[in-house]
Amino acid sequence: MKILNFGSMNLDFFYRVKNIVRPGETISSNSLEVKMGGKGLNQSIALSKNCDFLYHAGLIGDDGYKLKEILEENGVDTRFIKKVGERTGNAIIQLEDSGENSIVLYPGANHLVTKEYIDQVLDEFTGEDYLVIQNEINNISYIIDKAYEKGMKIFLNPSPITKDLLDADLSKVYMFILNKSEGISLCGNKELIVKSLREKYPKSKFVLTSGKDGSMYFDKDRLIKQDAYLVDVVDTTGAGDTFTGFFITSYIKDKDIKKSLKLAALASSLCVMKKGAANAIPSLEEVLDFKEKI
Repeated sequence: MKILNFGSMNLDFFYRVKNIVRPGETISSNSLEVKMGGKGLNQSIALSKNCDFLYHAGLIGDDGYKLKEILEENGVDTRFIKKVGERTGNAIIQLEDSGENSIVLYPGANHLVTKEYIDQVLDEFTGEDYLVIQNEINNISYIIDKAYEKGMKIFLNPSPITKDLLDADLSKVYMFILNKSEGISLCGNKELIVKSLREKYPKSKFVLTSGKDGSMYFDKDRLIKQDAYLVDVVDTTGAGDTFTGFFITSYIKDKDIKKSLKLAALASSLCVMKKGAANAIPSLEEVLDFKEKI
């Protein structure tokens, strides 16, 4: 049994500025931070904290070697990561002192995933294995179809919601892990999200997160709720990816939904108490220690 996370890897450039640059204006930044991210990378690091059979697949450019290194440092098997002749996906982020931001995304290597590459990776997995995917790489529909044909159980974090994602056969997804706005986008009903998702995808399972309002698991027969833990919030950037990683690994290990929801809620609470994304994801030991303290 193995877990494959087929996902994005990004280099993000954070510029601290007095004000976001206006058309025709040239300004100087007060600082520059280069951070490693992408939902795929963040979730692999979170998955790795509670799993020793994790593989990551995705594309980087010549500038992305540090992304592969940080995954390996966290115990992730990177044999399926491929280097291509394009820059690694990145974002240019202007941060005002007031907290406002402006973001320019460049998908780069993340959107050069070919069907041939997908076939090569999935050939190494079987129906006994699990697939985790987000929507920051291209050819998601093909990945879903091919993994489903092999009998792999597919965990999808449908972020961001795009037309291509909505055109995919999402009935093949074993479990969706999504927030409220993504749930509304999938079902088109902001008042009856649970009922609508159950009706639209009757064979699928769902984990719906709602920030400080907690989370819930539901399928066609059950609904289980989990409260959020009240902590001093510093940065929410990696909270969703942390929740996703800890829930999936705990669920795969013993299928205990209540335990998995609680562990994920504890981990994401610890994450928001630190600044950053990948670097703020706690270890399993930290999460269990936090559990004892509260």
